[in-house]
Amino acid sequence: MSTSLIGQPVARVDGRLKVTGAARYAADHPAKNVAHAFLVKSTIGRGRVTGFDTAPADRLAGVLGIWSSRKPIKFFLPGNSFMDGNVLGENFLPLQDDKVHYHGQTVGLVVAESYEIARQAASLVRVSYAEEKPVASFEEAQATAFAPKDDPMVGPSELSRLAPGVKDFAAALAGADVRVEATYHTPVGHHSTMEPHATVAQWDDERVTIWNCSQWMTGQRQTLAEVLGIPAEDVRVLCPFVGGGFGHKATLWMHSALAAAAARALKRPVKIALTREQTYNSVGYRPATIQTLKLGAKRDGQLIAVHHAALTSQSVIHDFTEPAAHRTSPVLYAAPNLAVSHRVVNLNVGAPTWMRAPGEAPGMFALESAMDELAVLLKMDPIELRLKNHAETNPEKGLPWSSKHLKECYEKGAEMFGWSARDPEPGKRRDGDWLVGWGMASALYPGMRFPSSARVRVMADGTAIVSAATHDLGTGMYTIMCQVAAEALGLPIDRVKSELGDSSMPPAALAGGSMSSASVMPAVQAAAQGVVKKIAMLAAQDPKSPFSGMKPDDIKVENGALTAAGKRESVAVQIARAGHAYVETTSSSAPGAEAQKFSVSSFGAHFCEVRVHALTGEARVARWVAAMDIGRVLNARTARSQVLGGVTWGIGMALTEESLLDPRTARWTTGDLASYHVPVNADVPKIDVWFTDVPDLNFNPLGVRGVGEIGITGTTAAIANAIFHATGKRIRDLPITPDRILAPPKDRAALG
Repeated sequence: MSTSLIGQPVARVDGRLKVTGAARYAADHPAKNVAHAFLVKSTIGRGRVTGFDTAPADRLAGVLGIWSSRKPIKFFLPGNSFMDGNVLGENFLPLQDDKVHYHGQTVGLVVAESYEIARQAASLVRVSYAEEKPVASFEEAQATAFAPKDDPMVGPSELSRLAPGVKDFAAALAGADVRVEATYHTPVGHHSTMEPHATVAQWDDERVTIWNCSQWMTGQRQTLAEVLGIPAEDVRVLCPFVGGGFGHKATLWMHSALAAAAARALKRPVKIALTREQTYNSVGYRPATIQTLKLGAKRDGQLIAVHHAALTSQSVIHDFTEPAAHRTSPVLYAAPNLAVSHRVVNLNVGAPTWMRAPGEAPGMFALESAMDELAVLLKMDPIELRLKNHAETNPEKGLPWSSKHLKECYEKGAEMFGWSARDPEPGKRRDGDWLVGWGMASALYPGMRFPSSARVRVMADGTAIVSAATHDLGTGMYTIMCQVAAEALGLPIDRVKSELGDSSMPPAALAGGSMSSASVMPAVQAAAQGVVKKIAMLAAQDPKSPFSGMKPDDIKVENGALTAAGKRESVAVQIARAGHAYVETTSSSAPGAEAQKFSVSSFGAHFCEVRVHALTGEARVARWVAAMDIGRVLNARTARSQVLGGVTWGIGMALTEESLLDPRTARWTTGDLASYHVPVNADVPKIDVWFTDVPDLNFNPLGVRGVGEIGITGTTAAIANAIFHATGKRIRDLPITPDRILAPPKDRAALG
């Protein structure tokens, strides 16, 4: 190939299937003789079920079965850990007893001949309760906050470091010339994916196959097996397409297990498709946070002390830590004295879960807003302040970065945006009734990599198939698998087909934590290189081959042909002459010594212009520049698309998105897309994206890191900082709605 395929803006190979409607998602699987399930949900926030009258529903023609705690389904709680494949969304099994822990908890399951009958029958079930007062106010529950258990993915609930000779953090902070102290609030947010959760379950004797919207088929396979009490080899999970994931499709939620159990009992396939409202109380959300930041600095802007305390909400039935402080302040800036703490409160709500950049998204809002407050207090340019505190090594681990080009992101982003023309005084720029402000913030997300495998098969006709049990959430995985394999094989990309979405394929990492590309692509590359070596070996050992007797390493593959010493023969001819239908290799890739030698992270910088209407308080994002350091870019088009999605989500998080919980009933009152306001086209400006595109070869052989989540980190702070620059008003509570902009200003909480 004359031009490298890797990095090129190759169009999505699955794009036509999606835009024509030919792509099949979980609920689209055409199972024969399928029955339909519908959940019966609790209508109280806390208490117990005292009666479950199914008589009206039983009389409805077409009802096949109704299950509840009166007629339970036997399940088992998985005993292993996340690292071993336990991804149960809630540490709770429904229909096992009469206790109700939250509004919308599953208390029954109806299965019928059609979806319409099942839904009507569920509405006819009469459930009576002994109701208790739920704990549903995050603010009121603060008095009961406690330290969470140590989480292997997060660390201990408290972290600290002190410079030599400093007796405690209070002394370090007291020695600062300038101090900022402020508290920031972020609300509960829901994923609101285009595709609601759905499962089709079908048994073949003792083996079950589920078509499920999944971000981690191998994890869901293991978990479902344990919940059902069957061997993992008797479970197959299929998910060729995912209509958006963002974290909540990585776990196994119990509606999937209920469908599988009902299918086993009825001896026929069962489909369950959650309604949009049910997704707001069944499959997780981002928990609320209250974060307090204390920054102490010298007059020249050098940070000497950072304190970041986070309080988050979780469910009474499930422990979950949203590491807002732990994943941000310890690593981004070079402060010699640090104190980080985390506390949680239990509420009568369903389980929270991972949501795009869990921890970093809310944590960077607080940290980068506080840094802007410090810059204002010091009368210092926000970029200059960040450069002053640039961490050349990981401050927490003391390890060198595998690759870091954040300074270039500041420089290039500022140049593209025109930052040098910014008047530092707030409230100075106006366009008619619109106040105009500019804001910026850093972006941060760790580089993660899990063991993964892939198989590459070159067929006798010269085409190739690359397979892995990975996922495409719309991120472009189908396409980059083809790109990496085609380049390593020396084939045109239209001669390579990618297969994924099947747990029976070589196991791969979850599509979460921005780790898919960094985990799976090195395995794809290694498998493709292994196939090339096998074919070269065949050619060298074949007496009829023009390459007979040559060294296999001297035989190359280019444009579908073997070449060496001026000789050329197609790969297809060689495979066919050897009598093979195909030649294949399966290879694995996993983190090695670099995991102990380097600290790995992606970095970036956001710049935005926000216009605020002086009379109505409406805020509109007018333009955006995102400069990203994500390692090697595999596909310029799909990588840019991921950053666009992250920035768009950040706009929603900053200005519109908020899930509201009724403190009396513990019911989510924003359980649809009419009241939970996600940004639409009119809310999103032109977004310019630039990549450093420097391979991180210390991290993996391809030098690639993830891009799915870094785009949202820092976006909310950039918008809040721009609103301050436009209005002179510092708003520390998200979302920044007109009422908050028009409200009387609060104390800036900045200490000289």
